Amino acid sequence: MPMTLDLLSLREIAVAAAHCGGTAALPYFRQPELRVEQKHDDSPVTVADREAEAAIREYIHQQRPDDAWLGEESGEAAGRSGLGWIVDPIDGTRNFVRGVPLWGTLVACARLAEGQDPEVLAAAVLFPALQEGYDAALGHGARCNGKAIQVSSVTSMAEALWCYETPSWFRQNNLCGVFDALEDACALSRGLCDAYGHMLVASGRAEIVVEPQLAMWDVAATSLVVREAGGSFSDLNGTQPGISSGHAVVSNGHLHPATLDCIARYRRHD
Repeated sequence: MPMTLDLLSLREIAVAAAHCGGTAALPYFRQPELRVEQKHDDSPVTVADREAEAAIREYIHQQRPDDAWLGEESGEAAGRSGLGWIVDPIDGTRNFVRGVPLWGTLVACARLAEGQDPEVLAAAVLFPALQEGYDAALGHGARCNGKAIQVSSVTSMAEALWCYETPSWFRQNNLCGVFDALEDACALSRGLCDAYGHMLVASGRAEIVVEPQLAMWDVAATSLVVREAGGSFSDLNGTQPGISSGHAVVSNGHLHPATLDCIARYRRHD
């Protein structure tokens, strides 16, 4: 099968799998008796996370039984195809349990090579409570609800909107100076975003996201959508794509150098 057709097929599998997960999770959203547990890293998890991931995994296994798997809730499973799926069933569980609709289901398919960052080939990012779905295939652009999207043309930090999840991640990672500098440099800032902030950048509604505390499943899908929309994705050092680094800088591309410069100047390494 030609690579072009294969990539588009993988994109459609990712989209369908994300909808399976979203369909499983949505009935639990804003349910007052939803039980919340704490994992070993103090992050929350619910039955919605587990059932959503199970639904995604079942669908992908039916379509691609030889592929590897990495899911936030169920861990890793080896494959034989050289491809793997990286899944976050509910990105933004804290938003989910508080009834905030900025939570998403993230599904990415990547080419795997030992000792290298996975190369993401296809991705879907679904926000079930908002009825917004984003997807991308490598070299084929990015879409929202089936329509092509692109990053903004803003070239000045003074006109930019930058997004983050919470200031506490900056404090915990010696990045208070970076947070303050971006607050001063940019026109607007917004929190609570998680993956939704990345999609705001991809769709031209924001320009910068800096997240200093992440797992690979948080960014595998979003990184491809952002890059296929014309934006840039890197780690704090500017390494691209850098999805295994544990942190991320997302931008419309125009402001990536200035954002990285700000991080380099105000970052503490102690």
